Amino acid sequence: MSWKEATTDEIARYYQTEFDDQFEKIPAFIRESQPKEIAVAFQEAYPVKGDTVPPKQFVRRDAFGDGSSDFTQWTGSGGITEFIKSPPANDPISGKHKLGSPEVTDKPTLPEAVYYATDFHDRNWVLIVDIDAKDVALEYAKAAVGGNDDDADDDLKQRAGVLDAPPEGYPYRFEDLDQALEYGFEVKDYFENRLDTDATQVVYSGQGCHVYMYDPASEYRYSEVPRRHIATALEEKRGIPIDTPVTTDESRVIRLPYSLHAGVSRVVTPIESPDFDYRTEAVPAVCKDTQTPQ
Repeated sequence: MSWKEATTDEIARYYQTEFDDQFEKIPAFIRESQPKEIAVAFQEAYPVKGDTVPPKQFVRRDAFGDGSSDFTQWTGSGGITEFIKSPPANDPISGKHKLGSPEVTDKPTLPEAVYYATDFHDRNWVLIVDIDAKDVALEYAKAAVGGNDDDADDDLKQRAGVLDAPPEGYPYRFEDLDQALEYGFEVKDYFENRLDTDATQVVYSGQGCHVYMYDPASEYRYSEVPRRHIATALEEKRGIPIDTPVTTDESRVIRLPYSLHAGVSRVVTPIESPDFDYRTEAVPAVCKDTQTPQ
């Protein structure tokens, strides 16, 4: 199986030819609850209007206008989809921080990644757990070679054979990615059984998974302290390596479902089983001619 970064041309073709249809599938709890911000990351820092403002590799824009932004809709002229497809040409803000015109720069205008703000201080009924294959790989390496906290992560992974295993050039094995999805559904079960809610969703993120609990009932409105308790229970009692700040940081951003993870040429996809075949099912059509089985 080929596992590679998407080319600039593939990113462009995905957002121009496939993204509109995928965009309609974005989960309702994201679209209907109106995330406060949409964010994009560029492959290279992109210039802005102001001469004294440095180029930006990452920008956040208010998703539903508040005076500095005129986003009022997901689709259509001036909508969020148009901004995602070409942020410089459709930047909703004005002033010196506005992205420069694509006609006056040779920098790629396409987003390498697309995010939305979780903002749990305003949307504290949304709880997210991030499980990354690289963290699963580190746990495997520590167990395999008896490492300790003083050892560098890459050294542990090298000694455990992680860095020499497929996919070459990535800090995890495919087995670690498979395990991350298994962990994701363990977390989903935890949400359903321990938190007594069925408002949950696992999303394949490209190099791991995100697990959502999105129940708006008052008993699920968690502030930072209970979020930390939940993170501790998952990490220490269940042994699941998670990125704790994603669960506890009140201003975090997370990959937008159905955006493209350009680092592995895969679509961020809600899934129903840990058996989801990211090798074939998450490959965008524009990349399928280069995704030959190995």
